[in-house]
Amino acid sequence: MKKAKGFTLIELMIVVAIIGILAAIAIPNFLRYQLRSKFSELRTNVEAIRKSQESLRQGERSVCLNAATGAYVANAQTPAAAAPTAQKVVWQPTDYAAAAPIDWNVEGGTYGLYSVLVSNQVAVVAPTVNTCAGTQRLGILGLAYAIQSIANIDGDAQLGLVAMWRPQRDNAGAVVGAAAGPVVGGDLTNCAGGTQPLNIGDGQVTTCSADNIF
Repeated sequence: MKKAKGFTLIELMIVVAIIGILAAIAIPNFLRYQLRSKFSELRTNVEAIRKSQESLRQGERSVCLNAATGAYVANAQTPAAAAPTAQKVVWQPTDYAAAAPIDWNVEGGTYGLYSVLVSNQVAVVAPTVNTCAGTQRLGILGLAYAIQSIANIDGDAQLGLVAMWRPQRDNAGAVVGAAAGPVVGGDLTNCAGGTQPLNIGDGQVTTCSADNIF
């Protein structure tokens, strides 16, 4: 009579232990990968806003009645949520309307809250105006800007922040007048004082956060 073959209890326990160890390593890495993937939205949208602002600066389109052309325009926080959360903020009709003047659009919602800060307000002669305040969420028209986005992808107390600066410079490369505005509201560990780091070029999107999930 042949002896039955199979796994012993010890062998099964060893297999279960190995699976448990692999899961303990793989699951946190997978979750971090998911968080990083979600956070990449911020860089993508900041770059999209940059392109929209540069197109506006180089074009002849007025973003509000009698607005000066050839300038950047400030844009208040969009979407207009109180604070970012670990869930996407669903855009409302007013959010779409606020983004439309700079030809920036998204579908559905975003993890990040986005805004454009403008400085070096252009000089104009009436009836041309150098501000669109009161029109949607637009603000002043100027020649330097900064874009910022804050998010809370991992739902902790530390807000992630992505930013980009485009100061006005003269022919020698020196900053003219006020630099593009500082960014606020998130983790600025890698962007001391909310200003453009020396190792970050004009128009270069950078992650200011030190949060280790990113």
